[in-house]
Amino acid sequence: MNFAKHQSCKALCLTLALMALLSLLSASTVALERKVFCVWDPVGRNGPVMSFYSDLIPKALGWGLNIRFIAYTDEKIAANEFKAGNCEAVLLSAILSRQFVKFGGTMDAIGAISSRKGLELVLSTLARPRAGKLMTQGAYEVVATFPVGSMYAFVRDRSINSIDDFAGRRISVLNDDPQAMKFANLAGATPVPTTLSTFGPQFNNGNIDILLMPALAYNTFELYYGLGQRGGIIDYRLYYGMLQTVAKRDAFPDDFGFKMRKYILSRLNAIDKLVKDAEAEIPAKYWINVSQFTKDDIDHFSKRVRMSLKKDKVNHATALKLLWKIRCRLDRSRGECTTPE
Repeated sequence: MNFAKHQSCKALCLTLALMALLSLLSASTVALERKVFCVWDPVGRNGPVMSFYSDLIPKALGWGLNIRFIAYTDEKIAANEFKAGNCEAVLLSAILSRQFVKFGGTMDAIGAISSRKGLELVLSTLARPRAGKLMTQGAYEVVATFPVGSMYAFVRDRSINSIDDFAGRRISVLNDDPQAMKFANLAGATPVPTTLSTFGPQFNNGNIDILLMPALAYNTFELYYGLGQRGGIIDYRLYYGMLQTVAKRDAFPDDFGFKMRKYILSRLNAIDKLVKDAEAEIPAKYWINVSQFTKDDIDHFSKRVRMSLKKDKVNHATALKLLWKIRCRLDRSRGECTTPE
């Protein structure tokens, strides 16, 4: 009798153990469900964005996610793949991300983030749990804002060194960017439609006089050919270029966006190094130093662009107000701080 009970207990224990194991395996399969990210990197699989983001793969495993990246050199194709449901998240420029979440797309508003300290404060503010509501719109959420450095005016002629000098010049408008279009119109410049595959060659062969680009574009798109002996880069930040990672909300856990924004904040120093290395690769002869008067003039012009795009409902009003608060928190002497944006 004892032997029978012993065998029965043994069989029961074995059954329970197998059930527990199957349950664990099933849970692991669900927890590590694969998620595909469509990533725009102008260089492709071995580009700087893919290299930087590869660190996310082991990080995400700790969150219970198995992430796979697919690189695209054309961000419009990446955006279309995302819309078609071929990936659960996509990394795009702020230009194209605005169609999914306007608040996130306003992070690169001209003149809106005026310093490195301001950038850090913006990203840390967005990394707070309550900020998730701001970064969502309908079925989408901006889960990460990736700064790619200061956006500068690359000019083929060094005599173009103020807003007044932009009048009558040909300026690149990348992927129908409404901000670049408004910039050109208010400056009296001639907008030239470009894509990622055409803006470099058009600048280099003289069809475009002015490009708004970060230092990372100098070598990536061989812009030194367009700068030549007469060109230069106006050494004053117009705005911070931003990449946005947009995710489908129902494809990820509720706290995924919060974790991602914290992750980007933790890697801000690594992003800084990437940007500083790119700026250091540009020969000193190309940097055009401008006076404080010119800098102030650029700031006033930038506000005109921001406010005009707000009126056009391109820029998100709440995002502009947040960025205004951060600028004035860091420097209350700014003239704009008497009137909320």
